[in-house]
Amino acid sequence: MSAALLAVWLPILPSAKSRNQVALIPLMGVLFLSTMGKLRGHDLTTLLSIYSTVVLAFTLGAVGRKEDVRVAVRQGEDPLGTPTSKSDPANRRLTIQISISIAVAFALWAWLKYGQ
Repeated sequence: MSAALLAVWLPILPSAKSRNQVALIPLMGVLFLSTMGKLRGHDLTTLLSIYSTVVLAFTLGAVGRKEDVRVAVRQGEDPLGTPTSKSDPANRRLTIQISISIAVAFALWAWLKYGQ
C-alpha cells in the first residue's frame, strides 16, 4: 500500500517540498501505529489492516485528480481545501472524491474485519 500511495501521489505533486512530505507518510504511519499499537495492545495484523485502510483511502482519493491536487497545493492549502476555498470546483471535486474513498475504504475494512 505504501508503494501505491507513493506511485499515485509523488508524480502529481508540483513541488519538491510537497513530494518530500508525502514520501514521509509511510514512515510516520508505521511509527505512529506501532506506538499506538503497543499502548493499546493491538496485534500486528490489526495495525497493518488499519494502516492499509488509511493509505488505500487517500490513494484512491487522489486517483485521476492530478490538476485538482496541483491547484490545491499551489494555493498553499491542505488538499482537502478550506472553508473559503470550498467554492473552487477543483477543491470541491477533490474533497468529494477523498470523502467517498474514505467511506469506501472504511466499509471494506469493517466488512473484512467483522463481516466474515
